[in-house]
Amino acid sequence: MSKMVNIELDGKAVKVPEGMTLVDAAETVGVHIPNLCHIKELRGVGACRMCMVEIEGMKAPLAGCNTRVKEGMKVQTRTEKVEEIRKFVVDLVLSFHPLDCMTCPKAGACDLQRYAADLGIRESSYPRKSFNYELNDRSPFITIDNNYCILCGRCVRVCKEQDTNVLDFMGRGIATKVSTALDKPLHESNCTFCGSCVEACPVNAIMEHDRWQHGREWDLEKHESVCTACGSGCSVIVSRKDGRIVKVNTREDNGYLCAIGRFGFDSLQSPNRITAPMKKQGGKHVPITWEEALKAAADALKKAGANAGFIAGGSLTNEEAYAVQALARDVVGSDNVDTPASAYASGALSALRAVSGDTGIGIASQADLATADFVMVVGADPSQQRQSLQEVDVMVRRRARAGAKLVVVNPEKTGLTTYQNAIHLAIKPGTDTVALAGLMSAALAEGVSAKGAEELKKALVSADEAAKTCGVDGEAINDAAKAYGAAKNPVIIFGTGVSMNQDAVTQVLNCAQLKGAGVIPLMVEANALGVMQMGCLPDLGPGFSALKKNGKSYGDMKSGMKALYVAGNAPDVDFKAEFLIVQASNMNDLAKQADLLLPATALYEKSGTIVNTYGQQKTFSPAQEPEGVAQDGTDIVAELSMVMDKAKGLKAKDIVSQARKVKIAKPNAGAFSPVKAAAVKQSAVSTQKLLMAANQGLLSGSGVAKVIEAREPALQK
Repeated sequence: MSKMVNIELDGKAVKVPEGMTLVDAAETVGVHIPNLCHIKELRGVGACRMCMVEIEGMKAPLAGCNTRVKEGMKVQTRTEKVEEIRKFVVDLVLSFHPLDCMTCPKAGACDLQRYAADLGIRESSYPRKSFNYELNDRSPFITIDNNYCILCGRCVRVCKEQDTNVLDFMGRGIATKVSTALDKPLHESNCTFCGSCVEACPVNAIMEHDRWQHGREWDLEKHESVCTACGSGCSVIVSRKDGRIVKVNTREDNGYLCAIGRFGFDSLQSPNRITAPMKKQGGKHVPITWEEALKAAADALKKAGANAGFIAGGSLTNEEAYAVQALARDVVGSDNVDTPASAYASGALSALRAVSGDTGIGIASQADLATADFVMVVGADPSQQRQSLQEVDVMVRRRARAGAKLVVVNPEKTGLTTYQNAIHLAIKPGTDTVALAGLMSAALAEGVSAKGAEELKKALVSADEAAKTCGVDGEAINDAAKAYGAAKNPVIIFGTGVSMNQDAVTQVLNCAQLKGAGVIPLMVEANALGVMQMGCLPDLGPGFSALKKNGKSYGDMKSGMKALYVAGNAPDVDFKAEFLIVQASNMNDLAKQADLLLPATALYEKSGTIVNTYGQQKTFSPAQEPEGVAQDGTDIVAELSMVMDKAKGLKAKDIVSQARKVKIAKPNAGAFSPVKAAAVKQSAVSTQKLLMAANQGLLSGSGVAKVIEAREPALQK
């Protein structure tokens, strides 16, 4: 936690975090210092001069965006001199900014409009200038209109800070404008369509492509929700008009949202949406009633009994996942319950379950990563360009740009290995365990100490031995160990490159235990951790409770079941079952094979809780009514259970209540678990392919897919 200092702000004594910029510090105590170029947590540039303040002892006003607070500082934010400076800035900007606030879709959310109103400026006193720039609306999601641009630089800075580096200034003087290299359309550049530039723009210069069609800000209903497209589970604000979603924004200042989360809501009304129950008849899916669908599902599951299988996708909420395992075990009488995470992270799940406890090393939060001075990425390649856990990629890049030491343990070069402060351990495939053993050995030799490390030492190898086995330079391992040893806030991230191997993940946890580092297991699906904790595992029940009898695993169920119930998204389609029931929101390759389709709520239509890849539980409610007669998964299971057996049947409210009572155990490593430092034959799974497969239904109904497909050839080069 940051040290607090005492300052005086407009004559009032307040406590604010030491070292924070005046603009950000003032916001923490409810005082807004006007600004047009500042972005929270980014280094201030003092470009617009709107944030000028007077500080006791200073001869002239200073820019609040790049002045840090100090103990005893006395600041005035609304003096006559400061107000005159702000009037001059707004007056000048308005001389080249269109004055069409009555029809502008940004009206009500425009910073320039707000400040002009506060300062009583109706129009500019300077001669008007008009540049007549051509509207750049050739890209599918984002429109750039340089006629509205005030050259604050926010979009350029946020794009560079994420290392997307698509937008920059072109031209000179007053004719400067923001554009891409060679003035190409965004879809012909390296743009990932994250929309961070849209979020940053204080005026109407960069907007969603169709934003002008959906009224002004005061016409929109705002609703807080969570994106469930990937493991990050980003918090969002969904805006609706006439009951339909028209735009999605991040909930956090300077937050990040990928193209799927921001623009993928068009899949909610896509032609591939499953809006009614359907049964396969004559090779085609035919719409039926809910009553007919539930009876067909009940008959198939009753007939299968203990030979029925249940797969709970990682996109389900905790409540939906709890309902699936309760249906299987308590109503159908089947122990065969699992989740797709078993197919790409079985080693991670086993290792994390093995070290579960209440003390020790826990899953690192976003706040931990945001303040880390050392980040090690093992067996993972988060990438904005490849649409693979983009939010994590942005977070790591921000730390790297802030000067944090970065260590990448990966056989291949990744986007993160390009930083000057990055150390790339380009190991041979399958030698992650050895590389980490050498790194820990070198760290201990440097003076790092930890309780229980003596037993761990016996299973380690020297840095030189590790280098020989892994095919890397021993000095690189030593440098990584020194950086790790010197770190005060280290975080270790591991992904699908190691998550299939329990020893490799256990070694990651050992390494974290050595320095008390936070660990982030990159789970592909939004609620993979939560689904596991709700008991959707063949060998553990809710809260990791022991079972009397183990059931079949995800892989075993793929080979053939009497009846198979797949709830939510699954990255695989090669399931064999005499009767396949799929509970999904959009048609995908798996749904096409189903004997029975049950329409479920989709992105931003759900309610419930999830546990994201940072181990954070997030709660949300529907931002939009479901399409057709689609239902929440909890309601579907409850109704189905009643059709099967009224005595054993489940009630939706009881399911929710029971799910909320499950103790969400945060995996913690309380002690070292030494493993043999040896190379293993490892099965690494592409995170990008898993994400695309898990979101196939959503993407095939969204325009986002076209952008991803168009970029794919360039990424393969």
